[in-house]
Amino acid sequence: MGTVGGEVGVMAALISSFTGDEARMRVLAAYDRAMAFWPQPREQRDVETAFGTTRVHTYGADGDGTPVVLLHGQSAGPAEWAPHVAALAEGRTVYAVDRVGEPGYSTQTAPIRTQDESAAWLEEVLAGLGLERVHLVGHSYGGWVALNHASRAPGRVASVTAYDPPRALAPLKPRFVLGAVASLIGTDGFRYRWIDRLIGGTGLPAEESDAQIRFTAEALRGFRVRLLPPQEMYDEELATIEAPALVLLGGKSRVHDARRAERRARGVIPDVRAEVVPGAGHGIPVELFNSRVPEFVREVEDGRAARS
Repeated sequence: MGTVGGEVGVMAALISSFTGDEARMRVLAAYDRAMAFWPQPREQRDVETAFGTTRVHTYGADGDGTPVVLLHGQSAGPAEWAPHVAALAEGRTVYAVDRVGEPGYSTQTAPIRTQDESAAWLEEVLAGLGLERVHLVGHSYGGWVALNHASRAPGRVASVTAYDPPRALAPLKPRFVLGAVASLIGTDGFRYRWIDRLIGGTGLPAEESDAQIRFTAEALRGFRVRLLPPQEMYDEELATIEAPALVLLGGKSRVHDARRAERRARGVIPDVRAEVVPGAGHGIPVELFNSRVPEFVREVEDGRAARS
């Protein structure tokens, strides 16, 4: 019995969780405030997977376009897609996945310890939604998840877009790692300022930006993330990505060397458009993203996407 109990304890330690009931209420209240900026009508559904129940938010009318699936950054939540879903939903449905193991309304029941397990979870979500082909669009950790999935489970991937994916293409900057650790143990004021500097100028209205930053700050304080950290992707892995890829990198990203990441993307991903966005940080620049990504998706569907 002791062995069984020990195994259960180890498994529980590998599953993300709120730090307590009060923290759960505080984080979810901030989540709901940030989600209020999503366009309406927004629908939601839960998808059962072997790793837990995954909440998915949907927006957009029926159309001929292949659906877009959005994968948010760590501790950012689907709220970060609020300024982008309408632009992406022209002629198609947009699905924003609330990843298991993240602060939100998804519930993790099994650990995600490997890159294969990350791909298996997302494949179950896509299958549960009944989606045969999708455009994957990810930011930060979600960008890493998207590239990892396009490499390991490419069957449903029509295209993949990643904005500033950490470690996939270049190492993390030591100063970013130190700041991330400090944000977990620092004061509320330090956390807010660190997130604000990390995101950089996105062009969001002040009220919406504040709601997103406050959600992430509450999440860092009140939720224990036990997901697999973003892993380095080897040349052999990136070279297997056959779907057209768009890689956008913040020119002033605090996460990694954007130029180094751009060069590597161009050198190893077979069908890629890689671009450093001057002046942008780790946060998504609204105007550029809402122009470039829908254009890329349309070109893929028209057969015009090509390496540049």
